[in-house]
Amino acid sequence: MSNLFISFLIAVAGSILLVVMSKEFDLEFYTSRIFPLIPIFYAIIYQIFEKVQTGKARPIPPSKAKEEMKAGAKLMFQNITPGRIAANVGISFGIKLLFEIFFTGLYLQFSGQHFAKLYGAFGYETIGRFLRGDHPWLTGNEGITLLLLLAVVTSFGTGLWIGYTTRAKAILEGVITGAIVTLFASITNMLLLYNQIEEMANQMAASLGYATRIGFVVVITLQVLLYGFWSGMAQKAKEERASRAALKKAAKMARKKK
Repeated sequence: MSNLFISFLIAVAGSILLVVMSKEFDLEFYTSRIFPLIPIFYAIIYQIFEKVQTGKARPIPPSKAKEEMKAGAKLMFQNITPGRIAANVGISFGIKLLFEIFFTGLYLQFSGQHFAKLYGAFGYETIGRFLRGDHPWLTGNEGITLLLLLAVVTSFGTGLWIGYTTRAKAILEGVITGAIVTLFASITNMLLLYNQIEEMANQMAASLGYATRIGFVVVITLQVLLYGFWSGMAQKAKEERASRAALKKAAKMARKKK
């Protein structure tokens, strides 16, 4: 599981280096276009570490490099289907909706107010408000904190689902899912959190002398990285658990033979 942490750290360090290099060489214009590729780099770096560690890496003749690249890309995206990605996105928004209902219940209980008073008579408009995430408890710093918790829980829960159910490369599937989820989440209440992080990132960049506003790109990159990271962690945990179970079964069979 160390490869996951190392790959994650390299991806984050790469993003920092990218910003520094863009400043030094006056290339801030391109930084926002390269930044979203970092989660993909994370997935690729992890696969490289895994191949080196398992000894499956092998030299590729120049004449076959193009064919090998195509075969490698096909293998990397194997079992990642549109239906699978759609299911992952649905799981992610399902987790988000459940937690918002839970937060709303807590708010109603502790505030002593009635549901109808806050949301009106139940109908299509109420469903629309929940889909948009338009809730009364999203006020002040407490609301931002709850959205941050919601973002972490959603990415963690979706990552567990992906890692324990996928037959593909979990990190890559998590990255793709995270990118789509983040895109759609930006038209819900998560935009409040994204704007807050964006403003903080832009202020930090301005204090370091950067004129380019790349805050929202940073938000997307971090969110996508989280989806890939949790997915990889879950798949690795599943594989280690299966390996331990196989060893125990083999030891048990060996004792029976004696």
